[in-house]
Amino acid sequence: MRSDTQDGREHNGAEPAATPADVGAEAAASADAAAPPRKLLLLVRHGETTYNVERRLPGQLPGVSLTDEGRRQALRAAVALGGLPLSAIVSSPLERACATAEIIARGRGLPIRLESGLMDTDVGRWAGWVVDDLAKADPEWPEFVKNPDNPPAGIESQSGVMARAVEVIERLRREPEVGEYVVAVAHADVIKLIVAHYTGVAASEAQRIHIANASISALRIAPEGAPSVLGVNWTSTPDWLTPRPATQDGDVRKATGGEVEGFALERSAATPDATRAAG
Repeated sequence: MRSDTQDGREHNGAEPAATPADVGAEAAASADAAAPPRKLLLLVRHGETTYNVERRLPGQLPGVSLTDEGRRQALRAAVALGGLPLSAIVSSPLERACATAEIIARGRGLPIRLESGLMDTDVGRWAGWVVDDLAKADPEWPEFVKNPDNPPAGIESQSGVMARAVEVIERLRREPEVGEYVVAVAHADVIKLIVAHYTGVAASEAQRIHIANASISALRIAPEGAPSVLGVNWTSTPDWLTPRPATQDGDVRKATGGEVEGFALERSAATPDATRAAG
């Protein structure tokens, strides 16, 4: 009888017996095929607005539009996402987020689904204020800066923003209809708090995370279990690589234009320990 050798083993024409490694590989492949697909969630902050430039708190005010630079930033984000087969685009209903989402959606034939849970922090009576002026005019502002989960009446807490934003993400992760490549356009506070939630950071500490205009942050999520954070605050031209000139009083942050948005934490003479400017 003729005998052949294959992969260093002698056999008589019959298939070789499966090894434990073969069985394990087949079982893993079968499990992968049966598992629900993971989603790539792309969190995109809106482009620069007039309020960002003026260092005003927009909160949930209507009519806060993108600047020309903000539209260019949104276009750069759209180009960066151009190689991905996006399957769904969701957005905060506020104008600045919708305008950014529309730029990303161009040429893709995808509708934009509005989610109120992705809206910016409701800062109530502070909406429209210039941050530096507010710090001098209202003593409750620096107190809110110190303790964002104990806001005055009419102001939304950061834990409250986190809860509603995460509820949107939890729904998306369990909806097969949205597909596997989902863009969510929102605001700096909202994206910080989503990232903070899934990395175990308290809502009160989320302002340590920097989210630039039109930046992209990415999570790999499955229907169950903790997501993987793939990247945070990516832009094609990261501004933190550019040196910033100090002003005459030595305050570098006042020369940056900042990322002022919903919950903007800004150092002032009244609050020397409030070191963060956020959005």
